[in-house]
This record gives sequence, C-alpha cells and structure tokens, in this order.
Amino acid sequence: MKPAIPGSYRRQRGAAAVEAAFVLPILILFLIPLVLWAQYMWNYTVVHRAAQDAARFLSTVPRAEMNSKILSTRVKAVAVEIVRRELADLAPEDEILDPGVYCDVNDCGNVAKIPQTVRVLVSFDFSDRIFNIYVGPRWRTIEANVTMTYVGK
Repeated sequence: MKPAIPGSYRRQRGAAAVEAAFVLPILILFLIPLVLWAQYMWNYTVVHRAAQDAARFLSTVPRAEMNSKILSTRVKAVAVEIVRRELADLAPEDEILDPGVYCDVNDCGNVAKIPQTVRVLVSFDFSDRIFNIYVGPRWRTIEANVTMTYVGK
C-alpha cells in the first residue's frame, strides 16, 4: 500500500465537482424535452378522455330527450359541461373553447330527430407551464375527435 499523498483527497473532490459542472447542464438539456413530451402526452390523454366521456354520455341519452328540441339542447349543454369540467385542471385560468357536439352531421341542439351517430370534437391549446418554453404551432393544439354509435334507451 502506497502512502497517501498529502492533499490528494481534496484534489479528487475538486475533480468530481468540475466533472459534475460539465455533465449537469448536458443532463438538464436532455431532461427538458422528456418532461415536455410527458406533459404534452398527459394533456392529450385528458383531452381525449374528456371527448370520450362526453360522446359516451350522448350515445346513451334516452330517445325521448333526443326527439325534443328543448331537451336535446339541454343534453348538448350537459355534454359541453362534461368536457369543460374535465379540462378545467389543465388550464385553470385560461378560457376553454366549447367543444363541437354533433348528432350525425348536424349540431345536436338544433335537430330534433334520432341520430345514428354522435360526435364530440374537442380542441385544446397546449402551453408549457413548467419551463415556459414556446412549443411551436405543431405542438400547440391538441384535438380529439370521438364518434360513437347512438344506442339510446
């Protein structure tokens, strides 16, 4: 066993600090896109689930409510509220656009007939709230378009 050189322990600690100073910024640069992608995918999942829940609700509304103009307008309002409440956590202070709620190809609130399909179209503007990075137009809008067969009751 060699005798220890005086001060070598402190030099090794200093070398580790220099290495960490070089490696840490590179690791952070690799970590930021991963966190941003995870945040985007989480938002996409919430938006798609909101559209699915609203479409599922619309597909099971009783036929008597779909046949009435007044009641079908209320049904549409409930579907819009389902989407708004599920998206409220993603953008608490932002304005959330109303989703498109369609029975066949028409707006659900205006047609008093039994549809074959129901469709919910949700559009949500994604913004990075962690790093405050501009995500660009390609990543900006998340859209979910869910179509289900109307089964009624």
